[in-house]
Amino acid sequence: MSSDAQITKPLEKFITRAAEIIDDLSAEKMINESAINPILAKALGFTDFGTLARFYVYQRISRSLVTSFGTHMENLVKVIIDGEKGDWWDVVKKTPKVNYYISVKSGPRDMNKDQTVEFSRRAKKVMDKDSKALPLIGMGYGKQAWPVITDTLKKQGLDPKKHSYVGKDLYTLLSGDKDYYKKLLNVVVRIESQVIGKKTILQLMDEKVNEISKSFKKNYKDIDELLLDTF
Repeated sequence: MSSDAQITKPLEKFITRAAEIIDDLSAEKMINESAINPILAKALGFTDFGTLARFYVYQRISRSLVTSFGTHMENLVKVIIDGEKGDWWDVVKKTPKVNYYISVKSGPRDMNKDQTVEFSRRAKKVMDKDSKALPLIGMGYGKQAWPVITDTLKKQGLDPKKHSYVGKDLYTLLSGDKDYYKKLLNVVVRIESQVIGKKTILQLMDEKVNEISKSFKKNYKDIDELLLDTF
């Protein structure tokens, strides 16, 4: 099983990157990089800079964090199981009894039908070549895989219970510890305080909302002027 020090590295990199994403955002970038949809903003009825800034800052940062988390999730799984990057597989770990070939997804809804079909094709191919192969979809959180995943696996002749692991079941498989997911959450909390001090990522986001809201107020007389400037 990986040590706290080992799983700290990918989590620390993610939290550091999260803080950088927040710090890098500005009112000017929000306008110039089309982060604000003026038609949607009108439809939602925004009337003040504060609510507009909150909605779009959270949206922009959240999307970036989700993308960043996916990359670091692969590294986390690799560390927990002490595996390595494969040619197509995100993580490969060979043991005396089982050879794991893992396609890592952040959560149980992050894989569509076409991706599942491709996974199934790759899984069958690797099982033909390697009698000890256990190809699986590893999803970092959730209780059960999206029906699109499980139904497609069944249609492709693969047992979802054998080839898809979600949340705590994934961490139990990787580590051999049924409570590993609890340990993981505790490590995240500790690392956050070490990387960004007393503030949380959420507090940093709120501070950024206030900063951008003030900038909007300084540069535009009202919401309508701001929205027209996005075209």
